[in-house]
Amino acid sequence: MKTLDRYIFKEIFLTWIAVTVVLLVIMVANVLARILSKVTDGTIPVDALFLLVGVQVINLLVTLIPLGLYLGVMLAFGRMYRDSEMSAVAACGTGLGALYRPAIVNGVIGVVVITFLTFWASPWSARYEQQLTEKIATQSIGSLLDAGRFVEILDGGAVVFTESLADGSDQFNRVFVHRDLEDGAFEVETAEYAIYQREEQTDEEFIVFVNGVSTIAKPGAESYQRTKFARHGVRLPRDEQTSRELENSAKSFTELLNSDDLQSTAEMQWRFSIPLAALLLALLAIPLSYTSPRQGRYSKIALAIMLYVPYANLLVLSRKWIAAGTISPVVGMVWVHLLVVVLIIFLTVKRYGASWLPGKNVPKNQSPVSAS
Repeated sequence: MKTLDRYIFKEIFLTWIAVTVVLLVIMVANVLARILSKVTDGTIPVDALFLLVGVQVINLLVTLIPLGLYLGVMLAFGRMYRDSEMSAVAACGTGLGALYRPAIVNGVIGVVVITFLTFWASPWSARYEQQLTEKIATQSIGSLLDAGRFVEILDGGAVVFTESLADGSDQFNRVFVHRDLEDGAFEVETAEYAIYQREEQTDEEFIVFVNGVSTIAKPGAESYQRTKFARHGVRLPRDEQTSRELENSAKSFTELLNSDDLQSTAEMQWRFSIPLAALLLALLAIPLSYTSPRQGRYSKIALAIMLYVPYANLLVLSRKWIAAGTISPVVGMVWVHLLVVVLIIFLTVKRYGASWLPGKNVPKNQSPVSAS
């Protein structure tokens, strides 16, 4: 690579990494907040928090790396325009190759990384997340209980509260359980303390209350049933969890290739489209990045986002249309990429003129880089 190519490549690459990291931090914060809310509700145990965040990071990188590359090229060239470095490049008579070569090299790196993510890492993370979610759904209810916190179990059908936990045992002090019954009735169990038990043969779970009160009532009814007891066991029914069919996003490339349903076809085309989109976005950013020194490097960001959002949404819609059979898999997502290719050619000709096309002469003392 030439010295100028290496310089521009470094500018794009470092900006790309910085933008991707910033976007990733923002998205991870949102994912962490969403998962933390489930941890607070008792739906997910604390020890699974970082595992779920980790697998989500892999899925986020699939979409954030192309966006980061797109904005990285724009910001890198925008800074060079702002600092009049592009004027110096143009004064040397350098053509468009000085802009496109480093951008394409970064784009190829992005394609390689995203291809690895979409074809191997992301399916693995989706498979692992599905298995982890199923494991959490079938785990012991007793493992979800925590002192001083209301915990929803049975998909919100019951609420358990315990004031404190006895160290080294399954005893819970001052326990409260609210359960929904049939016909709109509910049952409230309170006790001085309770012991969690699990039958190994039947895998059923019980909370054995000691020295407590059971109250069964129905909203609007004139009477209720109240029973005092010295020892009473309450069975905690659990939903039967069956192993779900593997989602398309969790299937390997071979599994998708051997499947003939439209959902698998849509998933396969999606995995091919994301790396291609990264390269096209890098090329689209070059004509969009032009700014005058007075405008600043961030002046075209809004326009860039306005073009990126329809592109990304059309890819998502095409994926759904293929899966639903609305459009033919032969057409697939190709038409979306062709629209972007046409846009790239249009913006390049509009920005740099026709002098960069084969067979066209560049006017003297004018470089395509600085053409108006």
